[in-house]
Order: sequence, then C-alpha cells, then structure tokens
Amino acid sequence: MLKILFQGDSLTDCGRDRTGKNPVQAYGYGYVNLIASKLLCDYPDALIWNRAYNGSRIADTYSRWIEDALNVECNIMSILSGVNDIGFAIRMNQGADAKKFRKIYEMMLDEALEKKPDVKLVLGEPFLFRITNNTPELGRDIVADWDVWSGQLDERREIVREIAKNYNAVFVPYYERFQDALKTAPPEHWSVDCIHATNAGHEIMARAWLDCVQTAGLIK
Repeated sequence: MLKILFQGDSLTDCGRDRTGKNPVQAYGYGYVNLIASKLLCDYPDALIWNRAYNGSRIADTYSRWIEDALNVECNIMSILSGVNDIGFAIRMNQGADAKKFRKIYEMMLDEALEKKPDVKLVLGEPFLFRITNNTPELGRDIVADWDVWSGQLDERREIVREIAKNYNAVFVPYYERFQDALKTAPPEHWSVDCIHATNAGHEIMARAWLDCVQTAGLIK
C-alpha cells in the first residue's frame, strides 16, 4: 500500500487546504496534485499527504519535523527544499548557508530513518529560472544578481545530489529536466517569477518525479 508524504516549501505547498474541509484542495494546485491524481486513480487505497509550508526554509521544515513527518505513517517521503534558504540569505540574511543547509537536511533524514527504517526517500533538486523577457517583480533581483543566485543554487543542487547518494535516496533532477524543457519554450513558459512553476512547469515536475520513482521501483 502506497503511503506518500510530500515535504517542502511553496513549490510543494501550492495553496493546499490545511483545514481538512476541502479534500479537492488537499494537495494544492501543483505537482503534488498532479502526482496524487494519477496515483489515487491507479491505486485507490493509496494514502498521500502534502505537509509542505509556503515560505519554509530548511530550519522551518525541521522545526515541524516531528508532527509533519515523523508522526506521519508513510513509506515514501519526498522532500524539495533549498531555494528559500538562498533567497532569505541574499535578501534578508536569514537563510541557512550551505554547511548548515546540509547539516539540517541530514538531521531530518537521520531522524526519519531512525523512526522509519524502511521508509524510501525521494529528494528533489532545487532550481531557478532566469526570466529576462519582462521579468516579474519578484524575480528582478534574481536576474540582476544571477551569478550570485545561480552560484548558490549550484551549491545546493550538489549538496542534495550528494545527500541522495549517501542515503540511497531517489534523486529527482528537476533542474536538469527544466534545462531540457528550455530547449522547447522560454523560461516564462515554465515559471511565473523565476522561482515558482507555471502549470506547464508543475507538469514537468510531476513527470520527473513519477519517472524517477517508478524507475527506482518504489512504485510498480
């Protein structure tokens, strides 16, 4: 029986209903909703949770790790984190640097595996877009300081890739999939503001996630 937990920030949250009163909005409007829609159709007994929170840095995710991860009876745990720590650090000096990011990320996984030794881990690669055609207001500083943002992004991407390898986790190469997608359409087709995905972008993410998880044999 599939029991899947999704964790992360706004890219995963996507306006999900937290009250439990609107099951149609339980997964938000993004890639988690697309994945859940397919899996719940193919596996009617599956249980899927979206416990991501908009605006979360890695430390924010860890602060609610007990109630929103360790206490959730999942057998697949999917995490996407990294961009907010870059943004909060550059914009407000409030994000975890690379060393702290790695440390907290590994702490979360260590605790998850201690509580759930058989849980399968799925770690998503963070990504950004460089929208130069009528750059949205939220993304203007990203484009203006692209070398700084992309340098820190590359650092976080490599950290997540290394952690996935060290923890025998499935690595979902979102950044790489979007680089391929940029060959067919410009960045504004895939992202609304250099950070958040459009509907088409969320479809890329859902396909990448399902492809990697199914290839790894986590879902038959």
